[in-house]
Amino acid sequence: MLAALALGGGAAPAQGASDPLLDDQWGLTEAATGARTAWTQSRGSGVLVAILDSGIQLDHADLAGSLWRNPAEVAANGVDDDRNGYVDDVHGANIKALNGDVDDDNGHGTHVAGIVAARAGNGTGGAGIAPAARIMSVKVLDANRGGDSSLLARGIRYAVDQGAKILNVSINGEGTSGDLDVALRYAGEHGATVVASAGNNGRDLDITPSYPASSTEPAVLTVTATQAAGSLLSIANRGLRSVDVAAPGGHILSTATGSGYELRTGTSMAAPFVSGSLALLSAARPDLPQPTLRAAIVQSAPRPKLLAGLLGSGALNVAAALRSVLPGDMWRSATRSGDTAAGALRLKVSAKSRIRAGRSATVRWKLSGAQHERVVRWRVLLDGKRVRTLAAQKSLLRKRVSRPGTHRWKVAGVDAEGKRVVVAARNFTVLRRR
Repeated sequence: MLAALALGGGAAPAQGASDPLLDDQWGLTEAATGARTAWTQSRGSGVLVAILDSGIQLDHADLAGSLWRNPAEVAANGVDDDRNGYVDDVHGANIKALNGDVDDDNGHGTHVAGIVAARAGNGTGGAGIAPAARIMSVKVLDANRGGDSSLLARGIRYAVDQGAKILNVSINGEGTSGDLDVALRYAGEHGATVVASAGNNGRDLDITPSYPASSTEPAVLTVTATQAAGSLLSIANRGLRSVDVAAPGGHILSTATGSGYELRTGTSMAAPFVSGSLALLSAARPDLPQPTLRAAIVQSAPRPKLLAGLLGSGALNVAAALRSVLPGDMWRSATRSGDTAAGALRLKVSAKSRIRAGRSATVRWKLSGAQHERVVRWRVLLDGKRVRTLAAQKSLLRKRVSRPGTHRWKVAGVDAEGKRVVVAARNFTVLRRR
């Protein structure tokens, strides 16, 4: 599935640039993905991306600051505090061992994780395409990158139940199974996207499928790989009906186990560029559902002649995708913080991070900046469903929540024409009753 070239140990201290290896990451150039323009609008702040893979080196200097933390789990106490079937799953879960031991004993998952969310501006290594996003490690592969569809299916369910809306699956197999099909459908029903690598067999998936890439579930977004020249990698799978978009995958520099950095090649590297791009869009427009953001990625992808007839759309351009969801004044004023704004408006949403099942969850919001009069009412959503529409003078809402797990408030300010002019979101966790 990949080729690797080790580059040695940790990066040297920054010399005139905050991330000393950034210039060696061709996939983050403007020509390759539009990442530099995209970063003026969003860094993916707070958006959770699940990495279903061989694990992650949790103490890597470029990844430790990006790790998701399970707010309902107490570290190293040997207890399944949140009663989800996994003991001490603080930063994710080992699906086979039923615990939180997600350390990467292969290296593949650590490399993938860095492409998504290696920290930017820390004077170490390079950066991920969504450097302010959070990453959850879901270990479904062993040290030899062995696994099966049943483990992957359980991993998908775990990630979705913990609140991940973007799942990176740089894994391919020759066949599918009933439980994997059901898990992919479960992800879609819960508003998540499964970003799947197309695979590295150099074949047409329209003729010879690979899974989960060839799944017909709409939640699956399939990614093939290009090299720096813009053409498809010779090993990368293709398919007019089966492959949605292409992204950088040749000689990609990213984090490596042993706290270093390395080059790897394959569609496994291309998929996380798309996962991270979805995180940028999700942070910029938390009010939009995943199907809309998936469509923005695919429909905005330019179609160079080098890729003609090989896949359903073209090559990833995250700046173009952002422009399609941040029109007009929203583009000029979008911030890097993860909260979005329009004009001079800025909205901050707050909520208690944890409550017990059956109790009321409270969300509060505060509008700052000029042009307050543009907001004539508030729309409050919980897990993507509208809960209430309130007058502009209101700034608080309570609602009883019974289902344990991670939930998401969204608050949108609406103008007199019914158009959203400012929006922000906040996650919270509902714990099981004692």
